[in-house]
Amino acid sequence: MKVIFCLLYLLIISVVIFLIGRIIPRNWIKENKFPFKIYRWEKNGKIYEKLKIKKWKTKLPDASLILNKVIPSLYPTKRMKNKEISKAKVLVKESCIAEGTHKTVSILGIFCIYIWKSIGGVIIAIMFYLFNVPFILIQRYNRPRLEKLSNKIKDC
Repeated sequence: MKVIFCLLYLLIISVVIFLIGRIIPRNWIKENKFPFKIYRWEKNGKIYEKLKIKKWKTKLPDASLILNKVIPSLYPTKRMKNKEISKAKVLVKESCIAEGTHKTVSILGIFCIYIWKSIGGVIIAIMFYLFNVPFILIQRYNRPRLEKLSNKIKDC
């Protein structure tokens, strides 16, 4: 029964944090400040190329594709056509929101340990954390590229 409570808790926090991420005013997001800033050690995202993110990122489940169909007004498009290149700045902010959402639910997932006070709760908390890490890495990989595109557009 405790496993069900843990899974229900994880589902609820994921939905609530997602919804909070959708309503946060985008002008609150400072992509060049902590925790979203791209750090020198990330080498403008090159560090993530060593993890071959480009190869595996499309193989992960993408809830945004489902949510975009269910509630299109809550979710911006992830793909840009040539005419929509100006959306790059919006996508930079959205990558910050996605990163923040995954980091937040990862941290809150630790509370499964208190719901199920045994090794089972610890295992679920660790698995949930590890499940979210690739999504955080994808956002860290995408953001420098989107910022570069956004800056090119600004310079035109």
